[in-house]
Amino acid sequence: MKAILFVDDHEVLARLSCEILEMQGYRAVSAFNAAQALEKFDQENFDFLVPDFRKHDLIGLELARKVHARSPEIPVIIVTGYGPVDGGKDVAACLQKEDLFPALLEKIKFFLGESAKPKVAETVSKAS
Repeated sequence: MKAILFVDDHEVLARLSCEILEMQGYRAVSAFNAAQALEKFDQENFDFLVPDFRKHDLIGLELARKVHARSPEIPVIIVTGYGPVDGGKDVAACLQKEDLFPALLEKIKFFLGESAKPKVAETVSKAS
């Protein structure tokens, strides 16, 4: 089971997001600040980091850099309410909070190589 660390200072959003991720078959853990996230990251293994981007103190980008210094293979998907963010090499994707679901699930599946296959149109042949 893939594990996701979801970091947001809005506890309700973090918990609700983790519930949605768990309903989709992931192990989801929430943290409410960068210090908590780093502590959990040291104690457990995670496959994804999903931090909030906070414009004034750049928490999400700082956290992404610290995590990548330890585990550069972990994809970081920033979520933000501020608009597009350029996270450089430490950020694999950036999603708007208003479109968080299903966009986050799609990105996770993409990075896991489980992207939805295009639907094949059914054809109905008519006998003449």
